[in-house]
Amino acid sequence: MGRLSRADLEAVLSLAGELGAAAPESQRADQWLLERVCVLLSAEAGGYSQFDASGTLHQDAEYPGPAFIPTEAEWEVFRTQNPFCQEAIRTRNPYIPARRLTDVVDVREFRRTELWELTGGNNLPHTIQMRMPGEPGDKWVFEVDRSGRNFSDRDVMVLNAVRSSLLAYEAHRAVADKVSRLQTTSADAIADAGLSTRENQVLDMVAEGASNSRIAERLWISPGTVRKHLEHVYLKLAVNNRTAALARTGRTTPAPHH
Repeated sequence: MGRLSRADLEAVLSLAGELGAAAPESQRADQWLLERVCVLLSAEAGGYSQFDASGTLHQDAEYPGPAFIPTEAEWEVFRTQNPFCQEAIRTRNPYIPARRLTDVVDVREFRRTELWELTGGNNLPHTIQMRMPGEPGDKWVFEVDRSGRNFSDRDVMVLNAVRSSLLAYEAHRAVADKVSRLQTTSADAIADAGLSTRENQVLDMVAEGASNSRIAERLWISPGTVRKHLEHVYLKLAVNNRTAALARTGRTTPAPHH
């Protein structure tokens, strides 16, 4: 396929830097990203979508917009007639790199399908699409379209070069989202979600300043069983001592005895 020119490499690196800077922002950069890639590839339209393992659409952006919202019947047409879906099945690779429509299907035959009419293929007959992994089971689909001449080998290489920046962008946002959810989770929710009733009882007594032997007496269990409960608590809360467990669940650390 050849190599990208210095100008193309500089453009891809510039886009990567801007995507990296945009990753921590609260708002997604989809519209800006699609516009930049469309300019880079002389495309007239683009789309960026996220699907979960069941094929349900979770995130969808289109340039110039607005996003196309198909009916259930139209989604069925997409699933059964989309040449890129069929290419992913044929190659057993759900995350196919950038491919032109002409790389994956006989366009003369595709023009006879319902999907061609549904997507306005006569207006923007040329397409490049690539698919990328996200969270376990998720799939990101990036597509650009244009009229006139077909996309070149250079255009395919540029989109594939952008791929790693998109993966890094989505990975950063996924981690940030998880951290945000953890930070906003209440102490009660953490305890209720992970600890058993007995483990919560043991931790409540630890918060009161009770020793393992005292907890054992009050619960009519052995000190060894108390230690086992605490070990399970530490494992579930990803901590390694009593003080950290109390802090993690929002319990007050007992004051030292004088």
